[in-house]
Amino acid sequence: MFSHHKDLEYQKASDMDYSMRETPTREEIRNTMEEDNKDVNKMILAAKNGRWHEVYQVIGTPENPKKDFLINSIPENRRWSILMQAVWWKNQRALATILRFPACDISTKAKEGFSEIGPDGGKTALEIAQCFGHKNLGNVLLTKKESDSDQELDTFQPHISGHYNEFLGLIRITLGSYKRAFYPSRADPSKSLITILNEIFIDMESSETRWKAVRDKICESVYTVCDMTHGRLKACTTREQFYEAIINAYTIEENFLYDILNTALRRQRREGYRPTAVDLAIGPYVVVYQTLLLFWSKITKESATTYRKMLVSQKDIDKYVVGTKFVWLSFVSSSVEYRKAIPFPTCAPSGDKTIIFTINNTTNSPWQPKNIEKYAQYMERERVYPAGAKFLITKRRTASNGDIHVTMNLLSE
Repeated sequence: MFSHHKDLEYQKASDMDYSMRETPTREEIRNTMEEDNKDVNKMILAAKNGRWHEVYQVIGTPENPKKDFLINSIPENRRWSILMQAVWWKNQRALATILRFPACDISTKAKEGFSEIGPDGGKTALEIAQCFGHKNLGNVLLTKKESDSDQELDTFQPHISGHYNEFLGLIRITLGSYKRAFYPSRADPSKSLITILNEIFIDMESSETRWKAVRDKICESVYTVCDMTHGRLKACTTREQFYEAIINAYTIEENFLYDILNTALRRQRREGYRPTAVDLAIGPYVVVYQTLLLFWSKITKESATTYRKMLVSQKDIDKYVVGTKFVWLSFVSSSVEYRKAIPFPTCAPSGDKTIIFTINNTTNSPWQPKNIEKYAQYMERERVYPAGAKFLITKRRTASNGDIHVTMNLLSE
């Protein structure tokens, strides 16, 4: 079991808001961490040993996929994806089969380290094939297009009570792939995802060894995505520095982390979820940032009104209808000052229509936006909602300049 300490600054499960203590539905209480951990490691080990029939037992076939959302995963203590292993084995048939999965991402990069070709950290399967001199395999890889080019990113997901676990698929997959670092004891499948995150936070607070193990795995994973974040997190020598660096990294525009992780979270969906290599690489960071927003007492909840401005398409504008309950799957930045509610950056498809949200945050909820001003790079009076915050639209009007104004309430469940 995880270690505990009586004087820690964390929010115990017994002290959580009433909304978190209510009896969960059947969908809510299910977590698949143990199952996902077993499957992702079976898949990677089988590929490493050239047992492709075992790989397909996990991911299925292109015609009948199973857990194809794991296809780009590189779990803890592994450096290569199954695509790279197919290159190493010079198995053109396996390579061609994997590439036929729509979820397969050829931009997946190896984690930092060495192989027969020397330092190969940051190299794709194509670059590894070229280093080995496997021209025929390189030609096969060149036939595959980028995996996220045909994925539509929704502005929000409809709110369905009790489906928190299903919607936040990136966190679930990450916990399966990095279980030893985040949750070394057995994960009871009856525990909700939010309970698991709370226990991870308690564990990090209780032990120097545990938070450092989490830090190291985030650095290992984010290395292929954002060198600046990798360097800053790796330099952290105290728990407090680590927490502050996690929050600060989200606010640094130059590293594009904000864009990357919110696009990754918006890609989540209940069916047909296809996380890209970048999504999976940023997963460990997402787990810790979500955990801090939910449970770290040094970033306080905001109950005052907040504002958010977005540039979206007319198609997205039409979805914000009075009476609609919805979920924002990404971390959502807002401001307590209307004039500072500028459109926050995103690399997701947007549009030329301005929508301005006025959000009532008086409901006592774990998803109330958190005040990150002390740790932010810029003074924007920023308040950030944890991923998965739920809202009810109460008013909508069109201003004389054409801007759409939407008023809504933060929900507790």
